[in-house]
Amino acid sequence: MATAVGLFALAENIDYPLEISVPLAEELQREHLQTAQIQPDMKEALSGAARLQVPDSKIRFLYESALQTLVLLSAAEVVPGPYTYRRFWFRDACFMINAMLTAGLTERCRRLLQNFFSYQKHSGYFQSQEGEWDSNGQVLWILNRFQQLTAQQLPEPWIQAVIKGAEWIRKKRISRNKRIPHAGLLPAGFSAEHLGPNDYYYWDDFWGLAGLLAAARLAGRFHSSKEQNRLQDEAADFRTVIFDSIAAIPEPRKNGAIPASPYRRMDAGAVGSLVADYPLQLVEPGDPRILQTVAFLLENCFYSGGFFQDMIHSGINPYLTLCIAQTLLRSGDTGFRPLVEKVAGLASPTGQWPEAIHPHTGGGCMGDGQHGWAAAEWVMMIRNLFLREEGQKLIIGGGIFPEWLQKETDISFGPTQTPFGPIFIRILRKGDDYLLAFEAHWHNDAPLVETRIPGFHHETLTHFDRPWKLKALES
Repeated sequence: MATAVGLFALAENIDYPLEISVPLAEELQREHLQTAQIQPDMKEALSGAARLQVPDSKIRFLYESALQTLVLLSAAEVVPGPYTYRRFWFRDACFMINAMLTAGLTERCRRLLQNFFSYQKHSGYFQSQEGEWDSNGQVLWILNRFQQLTAQQLPEPWIQAVIKGAEWIRKKRISRNKRIPHAGLLPAGFSAEHLGPNDYYYWDDFWGLAGLLAAARLAGRFHSSKEQNRLQDEAADFRTVIFDSIAAIPEPRKNGAIPASPYRRMDAGAVGSLVADYPLQLVEPGDPRILQTVAFLLENCFYSGGFFQDMIHSGINPYLTLCIAQTLLRSGDTGFRPLVEKVAGLASPTGQWPEAIHPHTGGGCMGDGQHGWAAAEWVMMIRNLFLREEGQKLIIGGGIFPEWLQKETDISFGPTQTPFGPIFIRILRKGDDYLLAFEAHWHNDAPLVETRIPGFHHETLTHFDRPWKLKALES
């Protein structure tokens, strides 16, 4: 948390006295001294969290630092930074809680989610800031994700808040009967500030759609099939409206991609449209519109290997660079790796990232120097290199760096939460053989599991009670 450092060259084997004075007289004279709730130490807070073992000390150090950052920034409620950003945003909180969930910090996440409901208005709006229309979808999505990953029963008040929040999305949508490009979408808003000034952002709509789908699932599980069907119908209508709006954009303005809004040309704000792919999976892997959006961003909006956001942030953005990497990973494109390595190279010596990085100095130019969303995306990136969800199946090892397998050490990750249950995976080297070992505790039946480890045949696993021998590709 230090904001400055003093460095002094000292000769070896000589004692130097050091005196530090911290005046407390003024504090002690107050009638009511502030008391802090006792928090567990870092070791205790991270006990049981997913562990990473790879023969790359920097990758491992950044993962451990990112987990510690998430814990430090979620002592009471989630905040995206320790100083400038020491206030609550639903947007950052949902990304950060998602990362902590997958890392196994379940009870911390449940406590943090409980705080969400104090922000819900009578209208059903989850408001942390005025005029931002992505929050309801984000809250419903993360509540559903919490239930999926933990298999816990949700309290009845949570479910009522979910249904109320979904109803807010329905009512907030603009009438679809109007002959305008944004008919049926959410209103113009500021939302994710890196997209630009107020507009009818597809970012908001994709989150709203994901929120309705999440609410429908939770309603069917904990409320009624009638409410589930109603919300599914609303989600289906919203999906149709969104993609009809995208299809209606003149081709010269979109070039097969998805701009930030129906009224925008392709620009850096289009990065927000990638949320339909990661993390929401509203489209199939490799969707042509998504890949064309990525191609545009790579060609026009990158500087020195990282995504340069020229609106408001005016710097290289670590977490948006990683979001693009996630889309490439999901599509099976190995181009994700240079982006991961770039973000690793942008980290400070203490393993932190600011929200945006000055392209010339390499220091921060936006927000705090210890940014929670950036830490969350690093945790999710590392986790998805080893294990990611794709619909109703698990993909193992699709992003593992090939050279990790060439060392004389095992590599591992876990235990990490999935919708099918927690799982810990290890790749063991026995001479020239490689074995994939599991420790899984499925919620129900074992899911479909596929391996996509570089250098080995892709296989569908049929057992998990003993190590699976990987079949190397012929050189």
